[in-house]
Amino acid sequence: MVGKSFKVLLFAFVTVFMLAACGNGDNGAQSAAGGDASKGGASAPQTIEIPPTTVKLFAGNINADVFQYMIVDPMAKKYPQITVEKQTGKIDDLIAAGETPDLMTAWNGGILPNQQYGVVNDMTPLIKKHNFDLSRFRDVYINAIKVLTDKGEMIGIPYYTQFNALYYNKDIFDKFGVAYPKDGLTWDETIDIAKRVTRVENGEQIQGLNYAAIQRLAFPFSPDILNAKTEQATINNEVWKRAFETAMRNDTIPGNYPNKDFNKGQVAMFANVGDGLPATRTAVQQGLFQVGFAQYPQFKEAPNTYGMVDAHYIWVTQTSKHPDAAFKVIEVMTSDEVQMAASKTYGRYSPLKDPELQKHFGEDYLPGVNMQSIFKSSPAPGTSFSELYPKGRDIVVDEYKQVATGKKDINTALRDADDRINKMVADTRGK
Repeated sequence: MVGKSFKVLLFAFVTVFMLAACGNGDNGAQSAAGGDASKGGASAPQTIEIPPTTVKLFAGNINADVFQYMIVDPMAKKYPQITVEKQTGKIDDLIAAGETPDLMTAWNGGILPNQQYGVVNDMTPLIKKHNFDLSRFRDVYINAIKVLTDKGEMIGIPYYTQFNALYYNKDIFDKFGVAYPKDGLTWDETIDIAKRVTRVENGEQIQGLNYAAIQRLAFPFSPDILNAKTEQATINNEVWKRAFETAMRNDTIPGNYPNKDFNKGQVAMFANVGDGLPATRTAVQQGLFQVGFAQYPQFKEAPNTYGMVDAHYIWVTQTSKHPDAAFKVIEVMTSDEVQMAASKTYGRYSPLKDPELQKHFGEDYLPGVNMQSIFKSSPAPGTSFSELYPKGRDIVVDEYKQVATGKKDINTALRDADDRINKMVADTRGK
């Protein structure tokens, strides 16, 4: 049974979701511009001369291949006078050495921790100067960046977003004579299927369902871990209790905990995000198994909704000496041409509205594999994140581990998570 307090939280969630995301989610064919997103560009373009320039990009989440096809190659065609240099190492070391980057990237939950280095920047003036059209982007991704600051500043431009899907190993289902998972499953229904395919086969344990991480189960309700303004823990509540209980229903299936490796053929179903696609593609190309995709499991209270916005953003740093050249890199990365190549050829989910991106998603990356089920759900609205969110998340993960291994009950773990997070904040802030 869902408790009264959980219903209150869900009512608040549904209200926010309807106002902020309804019709503006990941289904590009149904999205519409709204609010300030349609006012992103200046009323008239101006000529901006860019001399030969080297732009420094600090981006730990952009690997060599992505750097080449989304930046180096298209920049060479459109702006050959701009050279983009990829930096590595630690941001504080680069700043200390006088090598502060012109551009940085992070997911929306990882941007604010960079404020301590003075590199986070409201790009609204640059957006207007370059006549950059924000109405091309799905509103849910624009809103997710604006919610991070009190003034609703554009401190990042999305260039890649996570999708959520239920990856499944067709070979395991065929071997056990179990029907493939279908679209529209709830978490409870998915766990029931997991019970049927969690088996020992030829001496090897097959895990029925790997849900990736405990926080992913809470994401459809756009939860905080600690309040962004007060920095007080927000774990001991019905939303997180629901996530822990759902995880335990799965993890108490004999042989279903701890997680095994989907890409080694050890898992029947993997509730995963887009970042996991390259490793799965490699496994498929190596002939380890055949893969299928179904709609991400959902809660009854949040139908057709997967995890809250989890997108990669890029921004021009506040201290950049070449802001116009740096912004041209953003312009190229988010162009229709580059986004189509990323979507079609490299299986990277675009934040743009253009329905053609959805239509051709992954067709050259995993030819013959139908991936359209991933578009049947939309992301929950992004939440505001404290700078200390990553440390708080680690505490939540650790507390769930205590539950999964039988060392604590759920209620105790949630209380302890709150206490530990509040202590971490006090220690960090010197309170």
